[in-house]
Amino acid sequence: MNFQFSIPSLPETPQCSPNQLIQLASNLPDATISIPSVDKVLEAIEQGKADQVSKLDWVYCIHAKAQWDQQNIDRSRKTSAAIWKIAISNSWLQHQLLWRLALYYGDRQEQVLAQSLTESFDIFANSVSHLLPFQIIRALRSTQAGRELARIACEKRVNRTGLLNNIRDILPAYIPLFSQFIEDITPYFTTIRSPNHQQVEWLLVCLDEMSDSQQIKAVNHLLTNVSKNIATNHSLLVDWLRNNYRNGENWYKLSDPARQRLREWIGGINYTDFQTLVNLILNRLDLQYFESNRLCRRRDFWADYSNRFERLRILLPKTSQIAIGYQIQGDVDLLDDDGSDPTEVCLFDFGEWFVVEFFRGRGSETRLFPKNSRNEQILFGESILSVKRIRCLGGDKHDHEFLWQIFSRIWLANNGILPNPNAHSSRNPTADQLQQRENRLERWKREIERLEREARAYCNSSPLRSH
Repeated sequence: MNFQFSIPSLPETPQCSPNQLIQLASNLPDATISIPSVDKVLEAIEQGKADQVSKLDWVYCIHAKAQWDQQNIDRSRKTSAAIWKIAISNSWLQHQLLWRLALYYGDRQEQVLAQSLTESFDIFANSVSHLLPFQIIRALRSTQAGRELARIACEKRVNRTGLLNNIRDILPAYIPLFSQFIEDITPYFTTIRSPNHQQVEWLLVCLDEMSDSQQIKAVNHLLTNVSKNIATNHSLLVDWLRNNYRNGENWYKLSDPARQRLREWIGGINYTDFQTLVNLILNRLDLQYFESNRLCRRRDFWADYSNRFERLRILLPKTSQIAIGYQIQGDVDLLDDDGSDPTEVCLFDFGEWFVVEFFRGRGSETRLFPKNSRNEQILFGESILSVKRIRCLGGDKHDHEFLWQIFSRIWLANNGILPNPNAHSSRNPTADQLQQRENRLERWKREIERLEREARAYCNSSPLRSH
């Protein structure tokens, strides 16, 4: 296939004689070429004519100031201070200086700005110290730049991306420190003595932004450097850690001390909910003395196992729900009324076992169930439960009769549920005390057998319902 191209026509070259060009040049006005110099800019500043300095002159001045300083050492600081004073009201000059200053400190490009200009920055910054770019520059030149940037991000309630978006048009966002300071987020947070809710929310937003490796490192540092009191006061933080690190492969990426601390944090939050429930019952319900005393002993006993509480579900009879109101956080549901004695019920997840604690009424036992899918679905999944339906599940059971704490601890230990390392040890009972317990225990066993027969009859006539 043949292609043919047409050659475009070009305009004719104008015919000009040298004489015409000479005549044209003679008619042009005189032009003076202005060569930039530092002295020229400084002279304009001294004469109050800084507004007449061109952008080209400013760029040259900033670039050549370091060399000029070497030849004018005695005037270097004073003249640089004068330039910063002009920058207070000259936004374009501000941008030029701040951009280079950020590179000077943040990327260690010391050749981009004269040292006298870096040393005179405070003259400018003191007048605008509340503005973000100047706070960041001060952070960049500190010995702990990453920690200071994290502090600023926390005060502004922004993560790294948000911080960079706020300064993108003012400072160079590609400075290495701006990428690296994310590793200082958790170390900074651990220096806050009593973080508030907003600071915890900021931390979680920052954690979500991190890469997997950064987040693992941050969480390890967080778990091993923040006190349990802070975790207890911020269930939001513990919930995030539980959802992201308690199960799955992330759990095994944590160090052994971090895993142990996370267990303690989760347990502490759940035990606090249990403790709050007991205290509300004691304060709001009209209980007999023996009932109040029994509840206090339960609260104190389970305090020794607070590190082991993986999950907690609270079940309340209607009367308790009305009296207590909605002052309990966490997983709280109503017990179905099946005619049993009024009692609150707490379901504890201890990892390999579920523990069910009946607070009051006849029987008032503790039941132990292996953690399997069926028991988990019923105890932590079913919306509708009652005292009789729980007893129908069977399980191993333990009393709350005389000296029950000593024998409950042995019973739990035999099933691998151990108290906190710092828990108080039990005293050894005397022979008379053991005999007294045995007498009471026989009555309790007979009562439990009767209650279980009632429960089986009820469950056979009223199958377990769920939503």
